Formats: sequence, structure tokens, C-alpha cells
Amino acid sequence: MQILQILFFAALAVFLGVRLYMTLGKSTGRTPEEHAREAKQSKSSSEPAPVSQPASQSAAPEAIAAHYAGPAGPGLTDIAEADQSFDPETFIQGARQAYRMVVEAYAKGDRETLSTLLGPRVYDAYDRAISEREEKGQTQITEFERLREARIDEASLNDNRARIKVAFAAELATETRDAEGERLSGDLSRLKTVSEVWSFERDVTSSDPNWKLAGVKPV
Repeated sequence: MQILQILFFAALAVFLGVRLYMTLGKSTGRTPEEHAREAKQSKSSSEPAPVSQPASQSAAPEAIAAHYAGPAGPGLTDIAEADQSFDPETFIQGARQAYRMVVEAYAKGDRETLSTLLGPRVYDAYDRAISEREEKGQTQITEFERLREARIDEASLNDNRARIKVAFAAELATETRDAEGERLSGDLSRLKTVSEVWSFERDVTSSDPNWKLAGVKPV
């Protein structure tokens, strides 16, 4: 019986020694007692983990927004940090499409399309201009040749309102006709370069991802 007890305790000591080695690794000059004491203290400690702890030991970190250069860089960075789905390249592609859609919808008097692309103030101005044409029996024809430039000039974030100004340069021909179809102004046979700065706005906390045209300024 005594021999069995000796063998049992010897096996137990070997098992505990292996477990301790696997947990703490090889000794670096400290005694097994120091290793055991440190392991016991680490288990009983209630202090929070350090801020610089490895990512594998903490919750997945939030995505870090890119930082942008150039005059509009600080504003674009602020917008990207507030809305991590924001991407300037994707935005400018959408702005280019919006420019053509707005120009063509305005010429046709397509209020439905304009209402999805314009902010309230710009929509009211366009709606009044369309109404004046309609009252006079006039029509406008616009032929869009090409968009030569679409460049982000400014960007800012005030509270949750993001604003981006885009400089456009487009080649197009336009003509206004009376009720009889006679030309009143413009000339479809002559291309004209139109340069404007359009201001787009969006609430970055909104679930609606669409930007709205909030201002137009000729250059």
C-alpha cells in the first residue's frame, strides 16, 4: 500500500511538472517556485489588460480610415473617419454620373429624377426655372458631348454633415426653342465648355448612402 502511494505521488509530481512547463515555457534563470508564484498571481489578478495588448488577446480593432493628401485631404480624412464606407474614388465616379443625369433631367424637365439627386434648395431653383419654361411653352434641348474634368476641390465635416465640392468642366451644346420650335437662344451646332463647382452633401449618420447636390457655382 505504501509503495502504491509513493508511485501515485511521484506520477502526480511528474504530471504537474509537465503542465507547469507547458504553461510557462522554459526557465529563464528563475526558480520553479518563482514561476509558480507568478502563474498564481496572474490568475488571481483582476487588473484590466494593458491598452497595448496584442490584437489576438483583445476584441478585433475597428477599421482605420485612410488619410488623404492634397488641399481637400484633411476634410476627406474626417469624412472617412466618420463613415468608414466612404471612398473618394467611388464618390467621384458617382459625382460624374450625377452631373450628366442632372444636366439632362433639367433640360427635359424631369422633376422625378431631379428630386432624387438635388437638395431642397437646389431643387426649388430648378423647379422654378422649369415651370417658367413650361408657362412660356418653351423647351430646352441639351446634347452632352463629354465631361472633361471632375476634381474634388474641397471637403469638410461639420457635426454629421459632410460636404464635398467638385469642380466640373463639361463640353455640351444647348438650345432653347419656343412653342413653334423656333430657336430662341443657344445653338446645338456649337459646343460650349461649361465650368462649375458643385457642392454635394450627406449626413454621415444616415442609412441613406446617397449624396445630394446642395449648391452650384459657375466658375
